[in-house]
Amino acid sequence: MEELSMNKTDKTFSLTDKFFIGLVVSIALISNKANAESISEYITPTINSSPAGLDFDSEGNLWFAEINGNKIGKLTPSKAKPGTSQGIVEYELPHPNSKPQYLMVSSDNTIWFSEIEGNRIGRLNPASNKIQEYEIPTPNSEPHNLFESKDGMIWFTEFEANKIGRLDPKTGTILEFPVKEGHPHDLVVDNKYVWYTQGGKFWARKFANKIGYLQLNSNKVEEILIPPVKSVPHGMFLSSENVIWFTQFFANKISRLDFSKKFPPKVVNYHVPGKRMGVHDLVVDNNQQLIWFVANHKDSIGRLD
Repeated sequence: MEELSMNKTDKTFSLTDKFFIGLVVSIALISNKANAESISEYITPTINSSPAGLDFDSEGNLWFAEINGNKIGKLTPSKAKPGTSQGIVEYELPHPNSKPQYLMVSSDNTIWFSEIEGNRIGRLNPASNKIQEYEIPTPNSEPHNLFESKDGMIWFTEFEANKIGRLDPKTGTILEFPVKEGHPHDLVVDNKYVWYTQGGKFWARKFANKIGYLQLNSNKVEEILIPPVKSVPHGMFLSSENVIWFTQFFANKISRLDFSKKFPPKVVNYHVPGKRMGVHDLVVDNNQQLIWFVANHKDSIGRLD
């Protein structure tokens, strides 16, 4: 299953200026100039590459994973020309059929990505263009989203293994933490917990409706039920104000965790208008505190003010 994802670490997104979206064979730019929205597309050099996870580095370059292209791509906006592959460079992975899908750029501009078929976490050094890969101890774990914690550790979900993984960039060591059944997909990390979504395998009619949290100092795992049974919590984002937002793919909601009164936190829901919108992933514009989301079933982008 292919999807859009974007890194959720401490970065400032100015989505009213520009925002890139991964499509099946191209990269699209939405811009708002003089209040007139326009969409430009950029073609990946590799045909049918299926670009997915994407993120910006500190210089404004857009990095993205190519699931079927088995490559990592970089688009330099100053060199790019709409409708062409100009300004796009691709880096092939060492192993065939690794299927890189989720990607993030860490605070030191290193590009990290998960290989859902290769069962590895990949690392691309933009200075040398060298790619390193780290084998995940559990076979066929299917790593999904990644997140850099404040101490520089790289956390990721293991969808099929029902585990949370942590990679130490200094040593390359991966530790795994078992969680309860639910197929963890997306995650964020604060000072005390790893928070993650568990929506099951909804495409196979196997549903879950939980937000899980792993306590960092004890490895204790707890969960918050998100009704209804088929709510399918999916995308997750940590804003600059330390607010945790997530989507409910089947329940048509944008939600946040409210820590103001007690722990575990209360879930505050915002209903998205329409039926079966398929609220999939989201990002927060930290400049204006706007929440942007993808509605898959309607081929739409929405905004929560």
